[in-house]
Amino acid sequence: MFKRSSFTCLFLGVILAVVLFYNRQEFTPKEILNLFMISSLGFAGLSFLVLGFKKGSILQYAIYSLLFTFILGFTLEYQINHDWYWNIFSLLFVSFGYLYFIFKQFKEQTTTLKSRQAHLYFFLAHCCFSMLLILQMDFLERIPEVAIAFIQELCVFIFAGIIISMQPKTSKAKKIPIWQFVIFALPITLAVFLGLKGLKVTNPFYSSLMGLLTPIITLVLGIFLGKEKLNLKSLPGLLMIVIGMLIFYLN
Repeated sequence: MFKRSSFTCLFLGVILAVVLFYNRQEFTPKEILNLFMISSLGFAGLSFLVLGFKKGSILQYAIYSLLFTFILGFTLEYQINHDWYWNIFSLLFVSFGYLYFIFKQFKEQTTTLKSRQAHLYFFLAHCCFSMLLILQMDFLERIPEVAIAFIQELCVFIFAGIIISMQPKTSKAKKIPIWQFVIFALPITLAVFLGLKGLKVTNPFYSSLMGLLTPIITLVLGIFLGKEKLNLKSLPGLLMIVIGMLIFYLN
């Protein structure tokens, strides 16, 4: 996390420098401090997420992702669109398809990894991420998304560095080449930056709804790289997700 965030900070810092050079925008110390405070929620959520996956399964993660997506949806969509209940059928379609796909595709993992602690970690992680999305949406009205992304990754870099410095050194740790961290940091940089741009033009509900596709995209990449195998029994769930999202966004 520490080395990866150092490169995401570098990439986002370069983009931020270019943006500030042309826009000549300045930030007050209070704004920077507030950004650090809300970014700490992101680091806390990421830490809980890592702990959750160490003790739990992707199905447990998927359940809480779905739960918090609907909590955000029911609260935010009602404020924006009082006829939101017309979308409930398409969202239920997405929900059933999502759980069916995750259960069928990752069934082996769900039977071997069970932990009550994992539920707590995933719950806390999604609490942090939900609050982070809502707070970031407010900041995006007056601060460029690249600045928020940079502070967020800088916060991860600082906190991860503090935690690493407090841990005892182990000589058995396998060293990973620097170039792998660079390659790993590039898509994360784009994901953080583009995620904030999407949040700026929509709302946290739409952002979290698209986030449900993360396990599916991960699976597709794993299949492409030869790391995963597709369970054909999960395809009906995938089809339900696609149909449900099409109905929702076209409504």
